[in-house]
Amino acid sequence: MSGLNAAHFLKQLDGVITGSGFKRVLQGVNINTVKADGGLILTASTNPRRTAVGNFDVLASNTSDTDLGRLVFNVPRDYDQSLDSLKIRFLAQSAGDDDTPTIDAAIYRKREGVALSSDLDPTISGAVSNNTSLADYVEIDCSDLGMKPGDALNVVLTTSAHTSDVLHIYSLEVVYKSDLVYFSKTDRS
Repeated sequence: MSGLNAAHFLKQLDGVITGSGFKRVLQGVNINTVKADGGLILTASTNPRRTAVGNFDVLASNTSDTDLGRLVFNVPRDYDQSLDSLKIRFLAQSAGDDDTPTIDAAIYRKREGVALSSDLDPTISGAVSNNTSLADYVEIDCSDLGMKPGDALNVVLTTSAHTSDVLHIYSLEVVYKSDLVYFSKTDRS
């Protein structure tokens, strides 16, 4: 009988070289998971708010508002800070051509047996597009912040002052590069 020898196949996987890794997106983390103060679901009357722009339901930050909501998620279990990267990406644009706001975040980390961290101060990538026809991606780089797999992150999103134009966020995703090699039977953190 010929066929695949499962034990031999799995043993050979140990020699697979994954290169630069694979880009992954945390499923279930999007603009629908952003909350207002106190964990309130965003509505048309909250700050920030949900509103329709064309055929899209967007997250909107009114002029002069700097609060962009809160986002809570866990660092992926296969995350390895020495090899991987973790970024929060926003597809965003200004509703007018006067303002070019930036999106920033304060990130607080909680892990088992450790006190709540102070702001980890992630890096922002640049200003939001003020081309009223074209949205662009803006990123918050959360790599190199001392995170471990399973850490709980509370991300407090803010935007710089934008006094003339509403800021629209069409989508949000948490993207990370996974090297797919992290595994420890005894490490629960």
